This record gives sequence, C-alpha cells and structure tokens, in this order.
Amino acid sequence: MTRQGNPIYSRGRISILNRGLLAVLAATVLCLLAVPPLPADPQGSAEATALAIDRKIIEEAKNGSEIMANLTYLCDVIGPRLTGSANLKRANDWAAEKMRSYGLSNVRLEPWELPMGWERGTAYARIIEPDNGKVLNVAAMGWTPGTNGRIVGDVVVVNARNPEDLKKYEGKLKNAIVLRGPPANVRPITDLSFAVPGERPAPTPNRPENPDPAPERRNPNPPPAGQPRQAEERSQPDRPANPNPPRDPGQPPERTNPNQPPAGQPRPFDTRAAGEAMRFRREMAEFFRKEGVAALLQDAGKPHGLMSMTGSWGGRDRASAADPLPTLFVAHEHYALLYRLATRPEPAVTRLELEVTNKFHPGPIPVYNTIGEIPGCEKPDEFVIVGAHLDSWDLGQGATDNGTGSCVVLETARILMKAGIKPKRTIRFILYSGEEQGLHGSRAYCNLHKDELPKTSAALNHDTGTGRVTAIYLQGREVLKPIMERELVSLKELGVNEISTRSMGGSDHLSFESAGVPGFMFRQDPVEYRLTHHSQSDTLDKAREADLIQGAQVMAIMAVRIANLDDLLPREKRAPATTANPAAERQPQSGDAQKP
Repeated sequence: MTRQGNPIYSRGRISILNRGLLAVLAATVLCLLAVPPLPADPQGSAEATALAIDRKIIEEAKNGSEIMANLTYLCDVIGPRLTGSANLKRANDWAAEKMRSYGLSNVRLEPWELPMGWERGTAYARIIEPDNGKVLNVAAMGWTPGTNGRIVGDVVVVNARNPEDLKKYEGKLKNAIVLRGPPANVRPITDLSFAVPGERPAPTPNRPENPDPAPERRNPNPPPAGQPRQAEERSQPDRPANPNPPRDPGQPPERTNPNQPPAGQPRPFDTRAAGEAMRFRREMAEFFRKEGVAALLQDAGKPHGLMSMTGSWGGRDRASAADPLPTLFVAHEHYALLYRLATRPEPAVTRLELEVTNKFHPGPIPVYNTIGEIPGCEKPDEFVIVGAHLDSWDLGQGATDNGTGSCVVLETARILMKAGIKPKRTIRFILYSGEEQGLHGSRAYCNLHKDELPKTSAALNHDTGTGRVTAIYLQGREVLKPIMERELVSLKELGVNEISTRSMGGSDHLSFESAGVPGFMFRQDPVEYRLTHHSQSDTLDKAREADLIQGAQVMAIMAVRIANLDDLLPREKRAPATTANPAAERQPQSGDAQKP
C-alpha cells in the first residue's frame, strides 16, 4: 500500500495543516491589533452632527408652533405695552410663565428704573379760523405734557435751518401753535418698500464703519447732552422715495462729504452733521420755550391718515430736564391742510383750539427685562443672547413692533427645548423693555451684566416686523463673514440669501455693539411695516405665521451654531492686514448697488 493510501498518515497531515493555518490566522490578528485604526474625519463628523441639529430644528419648528397663539394673547388680551405701564408688567409676567412652561432655567424679571412714567390722555384739535369745522386727527408725542385745559392759538409756520434763522421770529410766537416746516413728501400707499433703519453700506477702506446709530429725526425736544438718545432711526420708516427730498426746515443742511458714495447708494453716517443737528434742535426747543410757544405740531408722515409715534423722557428725573412743550403728531393730510391755510397771504389767519390731557407719574418706576436660559453643557459661563423688545407704542396693539419679535424669541426657546438641544454655551433669552424710548432695557442689561459681556459671544435681535428673514447683517464685522457663511449653510434653504457686513441701527443689538459684543440684526421682508410701524394700524391681523416660524428657525439655528463653536466669536471687526485670508476679504454685497 502506498503512503497516499495510508489512513493514519492522511489524518496526521490534515492535523498538521490545520495547526499551521491557525498559527497564521493568529499572527494576522495580532498584527491587525497592533496597527492603530485609521483616524476618522473629525471636522466632517462635527459638521454632519451640526447639520443634523439644523435639520432637527427646522422640522421641530413645523410641529405645534405656538407663535400665533402667543401673539394673539399678547395683542388681544394684554394689549399695547408702553414702557412703565401696567400692561407691560403683565406682559413681563406672562412671558416669564411661558419660559417656565417651555422648561427654561433661571427664569426671572430683572429690574431697571424709569425716571418718570407717562400716561396718554385725550388729544383734540379743531380749526376755528377759518371756521370750516374741521377736527384734526392728532396724537400726543410720548412723554410730552398736556395743555392744562383748552387753548386757542394762531398757527405759525417756522422755517429755520440755523440759530440765525430763528431771530426773525423773536417776539412773534407768544401763544402760537407752531408747524415745523412744510409737509413731508409721503410715498403712495401702494409703495410698500421700507428703508432699513439706520442702514449703512459695508465698510471699505475709503468708507469706514461707524458704529453710531443714525441721528434722531424731527424731534423738537431732544434729551440734554449726555443723556440717552431716542431710538428714532426706526421711527420714520416712511422716508421719501426721492433720494434728495426737501429737508425739514427745522434741520440744518447736510455737510458735504468728500467720500460720499455714488447716487443710489446708502450714504455713510456723518457724525459731525448729526452733532450739529442735535445742538440746533436743543437751541430751537429752548427758543420756543422762551418765546412762549403754546404747542408744536409735526407731520406724521404716513399716507391715508396713519399716525406715527415716538418720544422719551429728557433726563434722569423730571426736574433735571427742561419741561418739553405739548407736542402732537398730525395726520399727513391734515398737516398739509394746516400748512396751506397758514401760508396764505396776510391778513388771512389760521387758528386752532387744542386740548391735551396727558399725565406724568413721578419716578423712579421699576421696569423689567424678562430672562430665561438653556444652560450650556460644556461652557455654562459663556453666553449667546437671543432677544427682542417686549415694549411697544400704544396707538395700536404693538403687534409687528415688536410682538412678532418677542414671540419669535419665545418660539425659539420652545423649539430648542422640545428638540432636546444641549448647547455647549448657555443660550440666554431676553425680552427687553424701554427700547422704544432709547434702548434703555438692553443698556440696563449690559450695565448689570458687564462682567459677563467678555464671555458673551453674540447678541441676536429680531425687530423689523412680521416679514421673513432674508439677510443677516454683521454690523461691519468682516472677520465674522467667513465664519457665518461656513456655519449657517442651512439657512439658505430657509430663504436667507445673504450674510452681509452691512449695518443696521435702531434696536437693542446696538447696546451690545457699543459694549464690544457682536450684535446682529436681521433684514426682513418689509411687508407692510412702513405703514404699521408706530401707527394705529400695528395690529394682529398684519402678522404672517409662516414668516414668523421661519424667523424662529433662523434664530434657533444661528444661536445653536454660535453656542457650539470651539471659541467665542472674535471681537475685532477686520482680520489683521498681515493675515493672508482670502475668505475674510470683503465680498461684493448685493445691497451695495442701491438703497433698499
């Protein structure tokens, strides 16, 4: 028998082969264990996680939105929320309870003091000469006094651009009711375009960024030097479409700017001209008091009888500032009528009877910001602010200014809590008060939390009506543009088509900007904002639910993305000149070509 046929030999060979194969397999496994695994792509993995969070936020916002329910309660049940009023305190308490119901932590009302309260009374004006029986549509400016009964006075038009012009009115204004110049150039109601408040073009080497807000417009009673200025750059959304409209005769002419951009582009803010205008307004207000003027009237500047509103206290307490004169907004059509009558040749006389019953309430009066938080899971002592102002003017319901923004902030909190988002940094939700009188609530917050500001990465602000967010303005912070473009890619599908270094004034983000914290404002579709803004038409029916939900999606994604960055956002506005970073170079802005 041969060896191949020997069964004993064959079994032994197979056994030997099996042992060899096992040894090879064992050595292979040991080698594989000795070799470290290929590294994963941490950046790609982090971005995938961030995009998944974005998607979760977008989807959660579509489910069970409470924006309209909250806005309806705020407008219909609580009503307008004048700073210092009982209605505003009710809104503070209601908002705090909403924050608690959504699961926010450390919910509280933080107080600051109002030097004096103000309550709107009645305002009545009727033309008695000529005796046409016309009763005028008027509304008293905020924080201006009543008339102490019914008064009668001749209507006088004062055209003055400088102190020298005022001299011709000396001895001629006793008991007069003064019109501050000709009627405004009001666009037709079909023109719904809205000049973005305090908007300035992106900075360039020949056009530096200026962080100051635009000057107050047409305020006959400006605060004394050193006192907060009113937030009036948003108080005149109905600017004339003509880029060179007739100027208010009560304002000095603009200074010539050698770096003025071409026609059609927004002009940079001229601090010198603004300072001169403020000084002249103070001089003119004092001149009117000295001459015994009975009341001041100014054009509301809106079509179809719509009113406007603004006003603020002049000092830290009533005794520290000269008492303002009774001042009223007049519906544009009625103001134009008065102007035509008052500019007839002599001996024609135009005379009004007037009565205003406003009241002041002695201060200090406690006013509150409403605050709640989602604590950070890694850096709880660093913050991202999500804010809007809860106060409003009182001619309408305060729906689009700024009930919409307030309810977007609450909805942002609801979405993030419902989605179970755990940000690295604390996201702090703030509903400010006193914004309409000069950003007082946000300034009070910055003062109270000054030790936290170096650890506050950014402050987001929603305050331009009900329209959907179309762009994010970085206030000239060029160094942030590549960061935001990288982080906010998901916003493109929501219709946010631009991240711009342009600037916007007129709201609470400026308080943070002034303190060195990046403050961001959203560019929104104007919808009817130029008509509803500060008018009796600012009512619930103007709100657009889908656009507000989009605003909450944008705010939530942006807040979480900033909160989850490795580092705080940089404070400098421009990348160092020595750093070769093409991504940080200014890109052409779509809004640079023409003024919105």
